[in-house]
Amino acid sequence: MGRPRKQLGSLDAETAHQAVRWIRIAARTIASALDDDAFTEIWAWLSDDHQDALQALTKGEPCTLTVHDSRTTIQWTAHPVRYLKLSTRQGINLPACVEKYAQPQEQRE
Repeated sequence: MGRPRKQLGSLDAETAHQAVRWIRIAARTIASALDDDAFTEIWAWLSDDHQDALQALTKGEPCTLTVHDSRTTIQWTAHPVRYLKLSTRQGINLPACVEKYAQPQEQRE
């Protein structure tokens, strides 16, 4: 049979609602192809349990939905990522520390 294959993918979402909506769409798309137990599990998440995931993401906590079919395990994980938005040096409201750093120089060969 060989080693199990893993397939990974990712999606950027700007809000907790967008992340949960993407998981719900993907889960609903594959639900009819799952065995009865997995279908029941995923349908419960789609119906009500997704609200827990939404609350967790809103609080800054990760959430995971894992479904085990007869031969396959499918897992969605969403977690918040905090980052600073980038600004150009021509921006109006630049931080005070911007003058401390020189303009980047062209790379020399």
